[in-house]
Amino acid sequence: MELIPLFSGSSGNATLVRTSGANILIDAGKNCKAIVNALNEAGTDPCDIDAVLITHSHTDHVSGLDVFIRKYPSALYATEGTFRGMARRFTKPHDSTPDIRITPGVRTKVSDGVFIEAFATPHDAAGSVCYKITEADQACVVATDLGVVTDELKSFIKGADAVLLESNYDRHMLVYGPYPEELKIRIAGDGGHISNDDCAEVVKYLIDNGTRRFILAHLSEQNNTPAKAESTVCDYLASFKLKRDSDYEMMVARRHEPTAGFCF
Repeated sequence: MELIPLFSGSSGNATLVRTSGANILIDAGKNCKAIVNALNEAGTDPCDIDAVLITHSHTDHVSGLDVFIRKYPSALYATEGTFRGMARRFTKPHDSTPDIRITPGVRTKVSDGVFIEAFATPHDAAGSVCYKITEADQACVVATDLGVVTDELKSFIKGADAVLLESNYDRHMLVYGPYPEELKIRIAGDGGHISNDDCAEVVKYLIDNGTRRFILAHLSEQNNTPAKAESTVCDYLASFKLKRDSDYEMMVARRHEPTAGFCF
């Protein structure tokens, strides 16, 4: 199994999960050409995508879906709330026969031996979810736009072999940054995003429960930096005597181009 971020952040999100039984695209948040170029750079022909999973209907997760799903038809998975939210974004009809409405907590078969499961997240978009992909005894999770981290969410993620996890903002940069106050409140609220500090606590919990590979993702361009996210998480883990490249592996997803990701 491979977990490969194609691009990540408020300017657009997409992640590729390759298994022996399926190629899965999670979100399509840049234009179709950019998605195709990123897939090719990652070594996957867009014609070989077997399933597209959408986490929620915000523009930075679906802006390229309309064109991509018509040019490269495949099964499209989302919650009912997300399908409703996306409907106004489709400028032309696509073949909706493969559209599959998923229910959080229900395991769904994608192909022989490959399953997905969604978990509802309290982000400010109807039907927002994160995803776990499993094949045999391997699993990875893509979890961004989380709003707030609950014990139930941590239990859903724990035990995964690799996790792409939101580390959206540095608290100091957000508070003293240029955003209007109402936007700051939205970002830091239970329907917004989680901070580097929140992310660090989740990573510690997941390491304690067996996960070793982490990709920090969906970093704010205005309120975070890759170095800030990385140092916040690694410094927190170091306070528990956890050593990078020994007790865990970590990378930060690039904003505009594919990241190497993990193969496991």
